Amino acid sequence: MVRIAIVGGGPGGLFTSYLLKKKLFQEFEITLFEASNRLGGKVLSSNFSHNNVFYEAGVAELYDYSMIGPDPLKQLIKKLGLKTISMSGPVVVLRDKILKNQADIKKHFGQETVDEINKFRQQAQLYITPEEYYEGHWQDDNKSQLSKRSCASLLSEVKNDIAREYLSVAAHSDIATEPHFTNALNGLKNFLMDVPGYIRLYTVEGGIEKFIDALKKEINANIKLNSPVVSVSKNRNNTYTVEYKNNEETKQETFDLVIVALPNNWLPYIKWGEKQLSKAMQKHHTFYDYPAHYLRISILFSKPFWKNKIKGSYFMSDAFGGCCVYDDSLRQNISDYGVLSWLLAGADAVTMSNFSDQELIEKALASLPTELSNGKEFFIEGKINRWLNSLSGLPGGNPAKEPKSRHLPEPKNHPNFFLVGDYLFDSTLNGTLDSADVVTDLILTSLLKKKYQETDKLKVLPKTISAKATNKKVTITSNKIASSFVEVSSNGNKQTEAAEELDKEYFDLYDGERSYEDSFQEYFDATYTTGLIELVWGNKPPYRLLDAGAANGLTIGEFDKLGVECWGVENSAYMHSKTPSKWKHRNLLGNICSLPFEDNYFDFAYETCLCYVDEKQIDKAISELHRVVKKGIIFGSITSDMTKEVIEKHDIFYAVKTLCTTWEWSEKFLRNGFRLSIMDSKVLSQIWKFETDGDDDEDLWYPNQETMRYCFFTKV
Repeated sequence: MVRIAIVGGGPGGLFTSYLLKKKLFQEFEITLFEASNRLGGKVLSSNFSHNNVFYEAGVAELYDYSMIGPDPLKQLIKKLGLKTISMSGPVVVLRDKILKNQADIKKHFGQETVDEINKFRQQAQLYITPEEYYEGHWQDDNKSQLSKRSCASLLSEVKNDIAREYLSVAAHSDIATEPHFTNALNGLKNFLMDVPGYIRLYTVEGGIEKFIDALKKEINANIKLNSPVVSVSKNRNNTYTVEYKNNEETKQETFDLVIVALPNNWLPYIKWGEKQLSKAMQKHHTFYDYPAHYLRISILFSKPFWKNKIKGSYFMSDAFGGCCVYDDSLRQNISDYGVLSWLLAGADAVTMSNFSDQELIEKALASLPTELSNGKEFFIEGKINRWLNSLSGLPGGNPAKEPKSRHLPEPKNHPNFFLVGDYLFDSTLNGTLDSADVVTDLILTSLLKKKYQETDKLKVLPKTISAKATNKKVTITSNKIASSFVEVSSNGNKQTEAAEELDKEYFDLYDGERSYEDSFQEYFDATYTTGLIELVWGNKPPYRLLDAGAANGLTIGEFDKLGVECWGVENSAYMHSKTPSKWKHRNLLGNICSLPFEDNYFDFAYETCLCYVDEKQIDKAISELHRVVKKGIIFGSITSDMTKEVIEKHDIFYAVKTLCTTWEWSEKFLRNGFRLSIMDSKVLSQIWKFETDGDDDEDLWYPNQETMRYCFFTKV
């Protein structure tokens, strides 16, 4: 039984609990510690005293990326059976003028203002395309000159004063800090939220907290409310002691893994055990310490008096340095009332928080434009929610770190201590889910390594590999097993005698009874591979393909029948010696870390051998693949997030030297010049259908289509 502690009952803690349940198939037990009396953190849907009308007191909206690529958050919300409501808000109130469109801007402030606004947005689209916005590669962010200058300097390039003011107002509540406190890259990503083609906004019908309620029903955890954690320390046996308070009593519990899912500003309030961890946490907190602030003023009116003047789910106002005013009436089925909610941001949120609730309500009412000044007549009730230091003004830090190091503050001596938080990505619920996904992937791999090392599975030759095979799976599945890139000496030429003997037995009894040659046709279908290439990259034969992990080269002949010029590389001298004479000139004995081919020699490659390469050599191997291909690569190695049925039935971890989830592998490809190939959800669905079509009783190798997205990479 693996004992897991999660510190923090906000969305990060809940997402982590949910994903652990979905991913792990070892026995585990979760204890979730929450300092307050409720779960959900910044996701809070509250009610007015009058007639129980609700309003959003915390997170105001959700971001929809599905128009660009797969959106895991929206998929999860739909999976939980919740209905969503689209949100839009084209109106900006500036200098007491209600600007519904460009015609209104021109009418009140002239054509030059319109032109300057359009010029800025067009330039923004040149800086960051929708695809770049969606992927958000940390390597690209660090290379960008925008990450090295302030957002204020970017705005200063807008020469027209009113245009600059308009743009500042429109983005202030999204940035949640002042332009001089964040960089131009982060600022630009928020400016682009208003540009069609990047993202859409939506909410959950009945309140976003319904998402939290639904999520709570899906997790298995011992939840301890009103239990603030005061210290976390590592024990000599590599476990962790979590000390917490409950009803003024100090208690302790021991865990194998600890996951801290708290906002960055709360991290210094916990004592972090010994010196190494304490120092790492102090460094982590300092690196991400870019506090940003919100303050919400929500007001219930006896009627939605603004409807004839302003349409949409929200409008931007130049009040309070630039704020967003939400029409919370649209989130619920009410006709007799209206709800407006002012979201103040940055320095203005901090300053205004010094005023009393009543004073803030009066200031919000006074901020309405003259055309809506009669709104005070319909006032019923107001509520205030302060969210100071609740998010990051520069999420991801600067320079951005690769995802694994963001979540493992002290990996050398504390490999089982993790962090989850929206501030590590983009200060959204989407980013929180991404963060929890990263950590649960790391945990999955770590636990599988430990389990199979303890049971010696990594060293035992599997006697039965195929219970029931299908002819098309080898490209991404069975051929993973067929590849035997065993450890080689430093010069890459000689194998140990023991490894050579193992190869003989492995291939001679490939499925437990037959040799690789005799069972080959049952496992391999070249049409499947070429079909994948056509779906992902749109290319049909003829083209040149590298089979990295080609065994005895039988795949070369199969591809040749389809008009594909296939070349192979194989590291097992024993298996390579069995190559048919017809294909010996194309199946080369060699090392993937030093490929004997010219730059850009192949259009595509499909590899089934990287998992058998020592982890220290992985970057060298992937960089070699990047060097020799022109277009893209199909990743086909063994991964730790394959389905439980396949892992347990086929002993697929035999001889594996680098065990990672598909996402972890993708990070290795990304840092070596590749990018994910599949952006279109429709293409991903086609790939998944291609993968899953076949016998109903066949075990799936991958748990879902999102996992397969990390199997295809395009060369940059």
